[in-house]
Amino acid sequence: MKIQIQAIEKYLPGVAIESAQLEEQLGLSAGWIEKNAGVKTRHWAAVDETVASMAATALQKALTAAGLSADTLDFLIYAGASYDYPIPHNAGRIKKALGTTAKFPCFDVDSTCLSFLNALDIAHLYFQRRAVRTIAIVSAELASRALNPQDPKTYGLLGDAAVAVILSQSNEGYEPVCPYFINNPEGADLAWIPTGGSVNRGMAADTPEESFYFRMDGKRLISLTLQELKPFLAQYEQLSGLALTAYDYVIPHQTSRFGNEIFAKQYHLNEHQLINTLAHYGNCISASIPLGLCDLVQQKKDLSDQKILLIGSAAGLSLGALTLLF
Repeated sequence: MKIQIQAIEKYLPGVAIESAQLEEQLGLSAGWIEKNAGVKTRHWAAVDETVASMAATALQKALTAAGLSADTLDFLIYAGASYDYPIPHNAGRIKKALGTTAKFPCFDVDSTCLSFLNALDIAHLYFQRRAVRTIAIVSAELASRALNPQDPKTYGLLGDAAVAVILSQSNEGYEPVCPYFINNPEGADLAWIPTGGSVNRGMAADTPEESFYFRMDGKRLISLTLQELKPFLAQYEQLSGLALTAYDYVIPHQTSRFGNEIFAKQYHLNEHQLINTLAHYGNCISASIPLGLCDLVQQKKDLSDQKILLIGSAAGLSLGALTLLF
């Protein structure tokens, strides 16, 4: 079975925000954010933008590029951690924002930074069942609304973005190979937002504002990730039959400068293999991996005979990988 990427498009809200602006705002020394987070610029959405509006903008761009209308889709998957309301799910609101009255099914997939990979795997399963012909996946993240200015390591790291891809079954395109996901619950509490769910709805008058912000124990998280990464990749190389160095391109989730550098050095990946978008977009949660794929597809145009690895980690702690053989 082969899958064709009919179109893949991104939407970056607002204007690029330089790290120097944030350093001045936070009273940090010049160059602190780029040195510690690895981010030069990121985009943050305007106050009137929503997850649904950003997702719909990216999806409409992809539909236009593919020469399709929303009514021709068979399925829509929203893949991301950000949401406008606890209920209903984002996918339905994205359909409404598109202006379509078509009744094709839609749902959300939320595994934070691995949401796009999980959604892609689900889409491939639907194609294998021959239940659908055309599927849209859109990841949109509004991380800026949950950032604490008192925590400069996360405040300067994360960005907002939306990416949409239109997929269809075809005789051309890529063959999906070896989806593989694991989870270590030791990391369940290392990256989280304490307030807003059923445990703590935040309705008490004395609920501190900072409890609504994203929190991350970066040192413990990267330590646990590195502990899991070596056996994970050894198993993945065995399952896929491909060494990491055999890939033409590796598109990792953009965790941080430190995470990217360790990954590249430890597994001997050169700068041409490794797609690194962190400096320009920041860590965009679920949108990071598809941003890398979008830039690669639009820059390379022809990916014939190329081997691409999508790989990442997510809050929880989860690891995931998926190979695309063009």
